[in-house]
Amino acid sequence: MGGGAERVSLALASYFIAHGFRFTYLLTKSPLIDYDIPEGVEVVSQFASSSVKPLQQIRYIRGFMRDNPQATFISFLPHQNMYTLIASIGLTNKVVVSVRNDPRFDFPGNAVLPKMRDALYRKAVAIVFQTQAQKDLFPRPLQEKGTVILNPISASVPEAYEGSRRKAIVTSGRLEEQKNHGMTIRAFAEFHKSHPDYTLEVFGKGSLKSELIQLADDLGVADSVVFNGFSPDALEDVRTASAFVMSSRFEGLSNSMLEALAMGVPTVCTRCLGGGAEAVIDDGVNGLLVDVDDFAAEARSFDRLVDDLEFAQTISAQARRLRDELSLENIGNSWRRLIS
Repeated sequence: MGGGAERVSLALASYFIAHGFRFTYLLTKSPLIDYDIPEGVEVVSQFASSSVKPLQQIRYIRGFMRDNPQATFISFLPHQNMYTLIASIGLTNKVVVSVRNDPRFDFPGNAVLPKMRDALYRKAVAIVFQTQAQKDLFPRPLQEKGTVILNPISASVPEAYEGSRRKAIVTSGRLEEQKNHGMTIRAFAEFHKSHPDYTLEVFGKGSLKSELIQLADDLGVADSVVFNGFSPDALEDVRTASAFVMSSRFEGLSNSMLEALAMGVPTVCTRCLGGGAEAVIDDGVNGLLVDVDDFAAEARSFDRLVDDLEFAQTISAQARRLRDELSLENIGNSWRRLIS
C-alpha cells in the first residue's frame, strides 16, 4: 500500500537484491500494490485478501516458513509483527521485527495487546527501532535486543532544487488524526494573511479529507489549499516548494520529512511523540521545530522561511547532509550486519 513502512521495505528490497540476496514479499492481507516493485524481487500474494482473518494469516505465514526454513523474516507493523512471531513458534526461521511508530499508539484503547506484543517480541532475534525515543519506551529486555536504524533515503530522491522556489507550502501524509493536518491548515491560514499569494499543497489520502476541506473553507483559505491525494510523483512538487511542513502528533521517522530535508527543502516539523523529528532536526540549524498544536508558532516559522531567504538557504544546505548519512548503502549495510 502507499505508506511509509512500505517505502522503506522497497528500498531495503533494492539493497538486498543488489547484494545477492533473494528477497520475497509475502502479502497476507491485501494483494494491492501502489508502488513499483524493484526488478528481481518476488511477490507471493495468492492467498492475500482483505477478508483474511488473523489466524488465517498466521497459518499462511507458518506454511511459508516451513517451505523456506533458512529464510529470515522481516516484519514492520505491530499486528503483523505479532502474527509473524506466533507463526514462527517451533520453527527454525529468524524473525526480525521493526517498530515504526510510537509504541504507545500501537493498540489504542486496548490494555491487553501491548502486553502480548512485549511478550512476543522477546521471541524476535532482533528489534529495529527508528529512534532512541521509541526504544526507551520498551521494557529493558526488549531494549537489549534492539538497535536503532534510521530510514534510508533512496537514490531515486531528486537532488536539491537550485532555482527560485514556488510560492507553495507542502505537506505529505495520510489524512488521519495522527498527521494533524488541521494544525497545518490553521497555521497556513494565519500565514496566508500576510502572504496571500502562497498556496498549501496537501499530498495523501484518508478518512478526514472532507473535514479538512471544510476547515479550510471555514478559515477562508479554501481557494488556496490544494488536496492532491496520493501521488507517486509528489517529490517533484515538494522539491520546488518554499517549505515543507509535518505537523504530526506522533511519528516514527517520517519518510516525507527525510526526503524533504535531503532535497534541501526548508522544513518545519512538530516535536511529536516518538521523537521522529528531533532525531534528525537540530532546531534552527537544519530545520525548525515547533510544539504540537502550536499553529501560531508554525505560522511564524513559515514567515521566517519565506521572508528570510538567507536563513532558508543556510538550513537547506545543512539539511542536505542527511542524503549521505542516510544513503541506502549505509542503512542497508546496518540491516545486513544485523541479519548476518
